[in-house]
Amino acid sequence: MRLRRARRAPRPPAAPEGFTEPEPAPDYSGPALLDAPGVEVAVRVALTGHLDPTDGQFHWYGRVSADDGAELPEPGRGQVFLTVPGRAPAPGVLQERDPWGNLRIAGIGAPPFPL
Repeated sequence: MRLRRARRAPRPPAAPEGFTEPEPAPDYSGPALLDAPGVEVAVRVALTGHLDPTDGQFHWYGRVSADDGAELPEPGRGQVFLTVPGRAPAPGVLQERDPWGNLRIAGIGAPPFPL
């Protein structure tokens, strides 16, 4: 019986010279104001985003939670505006409600948080 030598896994290629790891995605977590059709609610948000290389626009998204047991609007009812302290309102869309009652929000363009 002849024994075979185990093959070594190939080494990953070295990073090109001058290559740096990508910056972490910008994010914001804190208070905000949700302005939906017919209702304005103080909320807490956890947001992040990325620059999409396909369309060249910034896509931001995250979760919205009600402050002080306030009622959140239903998702899918048109455009909403999200404002974080010290920033201009950013248009977005409420997409879905999670099992805990929070909402997913998404927008394209300038985010409501500083980059």
